[in-house]
Amino acid sequence: MVSNVHQTLDLYEAADFLKMHWQTLRGKAVKGEIPAAKPAKQWVFLLEDLVSYLRSNYAQSRLGLQVQNGGTSLCCISDQTQTSGGANSQHQTEKEYENLLKQ
Repeated sequence: MVSNVHQTLDLYEAADFLKMHWQTLRGKAVKGEIPAAKPAKQWVFLLEDLVSYLRSNYAQSRLGLQVQNGGTSLCCISDQTQTSGGANSQHQTEKEYENLLKQ
């Protein structure tokens, strides 16, 4: 009986599994963003590593894209919150710049 624990996929199969273009996957493998090995002339991916990679991105994808619009932070999930101060405050940035010039 063959175990699926160490099932391997080639570059094209792994790209199909991850729903991305094979060239994108190859780039991520070269950069070490996705675990892979190249024991000879072909990339080899472990299915369990690809599943772990996908699961590691769950929390990040739920956060949504944050877009700064003046003092308002708009999230793609239609969440609107007001922010004040911090690096986005023009007044605070000007004060910090003036203080640096005085030194």
